[in-house]
Amino acid sequence: MKFDEITVKTNTPGADFLAGELIVNGITSFAINDPKDFLQIIDEKSVPFDYYESDLIPEDTDSVSVTVYLTQNAQGAERREFVLKTANSMKSRPEFGVIEISGSVSDDKDWENNWKEFFHPVKIGEMLMIKPSWEDADPEGRTVLEIDPESSFGSGRHETTKLCLESIEKLPLAGAEVLDMGCGSGILGIAACLLGASHCVAVDIEENAVAITEKNARINGIEENKIAALCGNILDNSELLGEIKSRRYDIILSNIVADVLVEMLPIFADVITDGGRIVLSGIISARKEKVLAALAENSFAVNKVNEENDWVAIDAEKTAL
Repeated sequence: MKFDEITVKTNTPGADFLAGELIVNGITSFAINDPKDFLQIIDEKSVPFDYYESDLIPEDTDSVSVTVYLTQNAQGAERREFVLKTANSMKSRPEFGVIEISGSVSDDKDWENNWKEFFHPVKIGEMLMIKPSWEDADPEGRTVLEIDPESSFGSGRHETTKLCLESIEKLPLAGAEVLDMGCGSGILGIAACLLGASHCVAVDIEENAVAITEKNARINGIEENKIAALCGNILDNSELLGEIKSRRYDIILSNIVADVLVEMLPIFADVITDGGRIVLSGIISARKEKVLAALAENSFAVNKVNEENDWVAIDAEKTAL
């Protein structure tokens, strides 16, 4: 599959602003190239190295580029308009520096070859091992979850996914009905099924994520009738919301961003069973209290808060009204 790329050259405040706009509007396939990140690694030596080429450091260390990857379909075309409109609007704000916008086309086969170099088996928690489909590994008594994220989020390496998986393996999953909201690669819902859940509804606003979830479910031997992957945004799609509300869920998993989680919590409270468990992640430490307050307002009692590198995951239980 080919993807349109839009690259916006700005500065650090501009990149932060654009990234926030993208995430709030459901666009998560983007990369930020900030030379200051590399300079910080060199200064702090947070990544071990013996030597680096001086020409790796660009002359202009104040310029930051944000590259957005858009599928070549109707959804991608709509998002392309939003990205270009937002980027052009940034030109009137001097605090974002000189804005330059460029475009190109890439092939997901290029991405596939790149991330394969860095994706290897990893142990998560006490029960899981995440591995790519092309590598063999001794499971060491763990449940093996084969995930090929491709162009969708969720390989188990990022703190938000890792924290979710560590919480999932402690949930009462036997025979559970699961909702995975913002499924990405499908990693959370598939893990729940492998650990005993009877059925999972996996939802994402990205059409490509739904296809990748279905592919990963097949890789892991999940029966077709055991996982339903749906595309759409329950906050503005009444038909999809009705379909989600047609079931009751024992477990809800959602690794998105704090503001969206807060907006979705009344819906989660409406569709979860009394005593059902919810695991929320994608929360930065600065937004933790906001999410905790929203959980309390929607009759969820917090069981545990796990944190790693300024990322937070919350395990809570629905209380009876």
